[in-house]
Amino acid sequence: MDLKLKDRDVLVTGGSRGIGKAICLAFAAEGAKVGVNYLKGREEAESVADAIGRRQAIAIPGDLAKAEAITAMFDQFERAFGPLDVLVNNAAYCPSGPIESYTREEWEYTFAVNVTGAFRASQELITRLRARGARGTIVNVVSQAAFLGSTSGHLPYDASKGALVSMTRSIAREVAKEGINVNAVAPGMVMTEMVARIWEERKETYLARIPLGRIAQPEEIANVVVFLASDAASYMTGATVDVSGGVLMR
Repeated sequence: MDLKLKDRDVLVTGGSRGIGKAICLAFAAEGAKVGVNYLKGREEAESVADAIGRRQAIAIPGDLAKAEAITAMFDQFERAFGPLDVLVNNAAYCPSGPIESYTREEWEYTFAVNVTGAFRASQELITRLRARGARGTIVNVVSQAAFLGSTSGHLPYDASKGALVSMTRSIAREVAKEGINVNAVAPGMVMTEMVARIWEERKETYLARIPLGRIAQPEEIANVVVFLASDAASYMTGATVDVSGGVLMR
C-alpha cells in the first residue's frame, strides 16, 4: 500500500530512542523528511538522523516543558526542510513510586511535558497550518495505562496520558473541518531500553496479562503511528487505537 508520505515533513518529539526512534525510522522508510526531537540524548538523536540520512532528517533539541523551545523546534525544522505536515507527540516523562512519594514538582513536570507540551506543540502546528491554509495530521502516543492504570506505580504518568486521550478528542473535533486529523495510539508493553531492564525480573507476570503471549516491538507501534498519519487513515479522527496485544479489547 502506498501511504503517500513521500516528502511529507514530520516532527517526532522524543525521537531519539525507544518507540520514538522506531517512529522516525518508519516515516523515513516511507520517504518522509523527519525531525528527531530530543531533550538530553543528543548523540542518540544524531545517530538516528545519520541512519536516515542528513538530506532526509535532522536532530532537533527542545524541552517540551518550555513554550519557547517548542517554537524554536518548529523554526529549526522549517529552516531545514520547510513547513511541517505531521506532528507526533511522543515525548513523555514517567516518574515511579507509591502515591505518597511524589513531589508536587514531579507531578507538575510530568503534566508540563506529557500534556501541556503536547498541547503547545499541537497549537503551534495548527496555527502554522491555518496560516498557509494547509491540511495536516497529529498523532499522540498515549498508553494503556490511561485506561487501566499501572501495577508498578506511575500515577502522574497514567493520569497525564488519560488527559492526552481527552485532548486528542477535543482538538480533533475543533479542527476536523479544516482537514486536520488528530488521533492517538495507545501501546501496551513495548520492548524499549527502559522495559528491557525490568523484563526478565517479571517476564512471566507480564506475559500472563497479554492474550497474544508476547511483548510488542517498537516497530509494531511505529507502523500504526505511520498509518494514522497517512492518507490511508484519512477518514479517522478523534480515535484512540489500542496496540496492546489484546490487553484491552473494545
